[in-house]
Amino acid sequence: RYYYFEVINLNLYSEIENIFPTLESLFSEKDLLKFKNTRIIDLYRYHFGLGTWIRNNLIYPKDSVLCDLFIENGIEQPDDMSSFIIKLFHYYIWNKI
Repeated sequence: RYYYFEVINLNLYSEIENIFPTLESLFSEKDLLKFKNTRIIDLYRYHFGLGTWIRNNLIYPKDSVLCDLFIENGIEQPDDMSSFIIKLFHYYIWNKI
């Protein structure tokens, strides 16, 4: 089970949750099901595809509220930020479909 909500504040969680529909739209139905069925320990496989998209579009922009919220919560490395988002997104998808 995931309990990430216990270690981050609600502002950060809400901001991350708001991007899930955008992330979902990046996948075909088949690929989303494949993502859902990926074991947690194998989510690293999404680091360079989905993770790169997350970093380039959601974390690196200078006006990124998401990045600021991560830093406020002690998560400062962009790779860690995108990894965290991927894990939460996986949990979201697992419970949705």
